[in-house]
Amino acid sequence: MLEEIRQVGYAGGYTILKVFIRTFRPKALRRPHERFETDPGKQAQVDLSSYTVLLGPSPVKVVCFSMVFGFSRWQFIHFLFHADVHSVCHCHVMAFEEAGGVPEEILYDRMKQVVIASFKEGVVFHPLFDQLVAHHGFTAIPLAPGYCEGKGKVEKPFQFVEGNFLPGRVFHDLDDLNAQAKAWRTEKAGRLHRTTHEQPAERFEQERPLLRPLPAGRFDAAVTEVRVVGDDYCVAWETNRYSVWPDLVGREAWARALMGKLEVRVGDEVVVHVLRYTRHTRYVLPEHEAEFYRRSKSGEVLSEQFARLGATAAEFEKGLREEKRSAAGYHMSRILQLAEKVGVPRVAEALRHAARYQAFDSHVVERIVTGRQPPRARSVGSSALPERLGEFLKGAGDFQREAGAYKKLASSPEDKKEGRDGQRGDGPAGGDAEEAQPAPPRRKPR
Repeated sequence: MLEEIRQVGYAGGYTILKVFIRTFRPKALRRPHERFETDPGKQAQVDLSSYTVLLGPSPVKVVCFSMVFGFSRWQFIHFLFHADVHSVCHCHVMAFEEAGGVPEEILYDRMKQVVIASFKEGVVFHPLFDQLVAHHGFTAIPLAPGYCEGKGKVEKPFQFVEGNFLPGRVFHDLDDLNAQAKAWRTEKAGRLHRTTHEQPAERFEQERPLLRPLPAGRFDAAVTEVRVVGDDYCVAWETNRYSVWPDLVGREAWARALMGKLEVRVGDEVVVHVLRYTRHTRYVLPEHEAEFYRRSKSGEVLSEQFARLGATAAEFEKGLREEKRSAAGYHMSRILQLAEKVGVPRVAEALRHAARYQAFDSHVVERIVTGRQPPRARSVGSSALPERLGEFLKGAGDFQREAGAYKKLASSPEDKKEGRDGQRGDGPAGGDAEEAQPAPPRRKPR
């Protein structure tokens, strides 16, 4: 209105305009209500309120869960990114555990996390919230629609949170926000309350012994489902995919979502992700991506597969790398291919046998598995001897056998037998063959 009247010539200020407006603006109707107090341990009130806060450099919307005990005005608050029924129920559990007990009844408005349907004769509670109520044994009382005065003890402190806690504070993330909120409410619990004129902390010490005791088991409000780790080392959750360690591919995982976090458990390994509310997006932690690239190298993959051949595989691989050096991968690949054909147990036993004799070679392992003998050296026949054996030996050196000895060694077993019988031979029986006369040395050309 100030902008409109200035366009037609108004030169006054904003305060004069407000004073003038008050003369004819109708006053808001205020419904009368009766202030009531409750006995210690009798009642608590719960509500939610949304805020926009700076988490780091960015403004982020958060939801504040608040529970206030009626007698002492002791307050529990916790901030959430997403206030679904699972988070709200878990906030109840945290509040009860910090208080050390449960009140007899709790007042609510008809929030969707508590009431899913309202009728003239009653309401229908959310099934998970109904389980929470039955587990802790308190009575949930939904107020009439629009009757906010019925839970004024929890409504009023939200103004204190907005005006005293949030302004002027810097929060790095949601965990830092909740840590500062806990320290703040612990400090403010020592102030004098304007209604009771006592400290909430002192009155709560009177109320704590009268609370209902906590049940033996803790109520689990999380969503837990079974997943299988895919080939991209991720598990699926609500159209998105979240990474785990690459060596867990193909294994069964338990995924547990609660309070904006996804906990993936595979055996003894636990990975925690922040739940994202996008669609069809893959989220990979940096350490998982680095491990994948490290393991995706051919040498790493080959070593991992070779290690599955038994306890001796590591020793055999070490021997291969020391003896074969750059060719070690070739021998490891051949042994792995052999294992696919004949089975891992036979190859593992062959590795153990080969390592015993320090025979680090894929061909040795193959011969052990198949039972083949190593190839023998061929015997040299008489035709392999030089024609002028004496001259050859002369050039080879002075310390050689006589030519007849070489001819005798080169002869076949039949020739030797006949020689012993006196029928054939290189000379008289029992005698040495005549030594061939060496040719005179040739003069080198100038």
